[in-house]
Amino acid sequence: MRTVHRAFFSSFLAALLVASLSPVGAQTAAFRRLAPADEYFGPLKMSVLGIRNTLRDEAVRLASERPEPTAAYAHANLVERSVLDWEKKYPADRWLPRSVFDLQHLYAQIPSETSRRHAAEVATWLISRYPGSMEATQMRLELAQTTASAPDR
Repeated sequence: MRTVHRAFFSSFLAALLVASLSPVGAQTAAFRRLAPADEYFGPLKMSVLGIRNTLRDEAVRLASERPEPTAAYAHANLVERSVLDWEKKYPADRWLPRSVFDLQHLYAQIPSETSRRHAAEVATWLISRYPGSMEATQMRLELAQTTASAPDR
């Protein structure tokens, strides 16, 4: 029994040693899931932090001043192209759902029918691509509230 226990313990230690020495591939795969902060995406060559900051700053700007809808929509579309490029390269990045959520809210703030329609498409993108995320859950709640409060036609 003692020999079996020692053999088991030795093989367990060997497995731990191998795992601790060779997680380079595993770590690399895990890190590939997250976009590096110094990689740039889309036509504006935005970093992940740049995308997040732009989404936040644009939402604040739209809330505080009367935007020109066509220009605001065009800028949001450029940011969206950066998000799409990011998603293409790092589809499992855990920051993506929040950015898509913020992008949807940005489109919803722009006072144009085109932008509101596109906000609905971005909501679908969020819910279908990241169904288990907190942001998708929040989006479902917001859509349900909007539908419940919409007047009957």
